[in-house]
Amino acid sequence: MRSLVSFLSLFTCCLAIAADSTQVVRYSPNKLYFVAWFDSDAGVPLGVVRSIVVRNASDPEDIFSIVSVPRATHAAWNPASNRCVIADAPDNGGPITWLVYQKKTGKWDSRRLDPFELLEKAFYKADPEVHHLFRPSFRKIEWLSDTKVCFHGYCNSGTYLITVDTASPDSPPIAKKLSNKWIDE
Repeated sequence: MRSLVSFLSLFTCCLAIAADSTQVVRYSPNKLYFVAWFDSDAGVPLGVVRSIVVRNASDPEDIFSIVSVPRATHAAWNPASNRCVIADAPDNGGPITWLVYQKKTGKWDSRRLDPFELLEKAFYKADPEVHHLFRPSFRKIEWLSDTKVCFHGYCNSGTYLITVDTASPDSPPIAKKLSNKWIDE
């Protein structure tokens, strides 16, 4: 009887983990690549983790991968299928954002993006004695062209459209303020 109870307890636990698990796959427009994220229980001491990967659809080797914690994740491919922006926790007041891009056929690279970099500097410069944190977030990533990507974002100082030219890593993001208010839910 005890082993049946243990088995049912283990089975119930596995069902709960499976019901709460996340798996999302976003294919590039040409369907040759994909970005995916999924949650899995890595056991003690790690617990549940989120793996984020970019792969060629016909090759199991990762082009890009990172392990995070389960929370909101967004990703968007450019029209040419050679650039993907991935955001970990875009709605959490401090998103971590990457650009995964094809340097030439078969060769990929990645780098961090900080669309809110200039807004954060302006926030702290406006009031050097500020005692609260800059809280950037965004709701949408939208490619305007093969190299320019727009973030629909908000932070302590309002709502913005922030455009990043991913082909020019040294050029600063361009922020257009839409409102002094936060985006409504």
